[in-house]
Amino acid sequence: MDESTDVAGLAILMVILLYPYLDSFHEDLLLCKPLPSTSTDTEIFKLLDEFFVENSILWDNCVDVCTDGAKAMTDKMSGAVTKIKGKAKGCSSVH
Repeated sequence: MDESTDVAGLAILMVILLYPYLDSFHEDLLLCKPLPSTSTDTEIFKLLDEFFVENSILWDNCVDVCTDGAKAMTDKMSGAVTKIKGKAKGCSSVH
């Protein structure tokens, strides 16, 4: 997961999915949505959770979370990862 800022100054949450398919791994953009200007770990997780529910994705299928972001985002992403681990019990994480 990563929060980026676009040319309009909007914070964007991007989620990239890496998964095994046939005999190799594939990478796809799963989610790219704007965040509120005062985004918190709770809002980041809520956006993800709503996306998972809307698309019938089970949290148990989330086995690892890798975050990349600016120092200012570290606490927010860390809080969001903690919330993800609460839903995806076997999930690990790296930064």
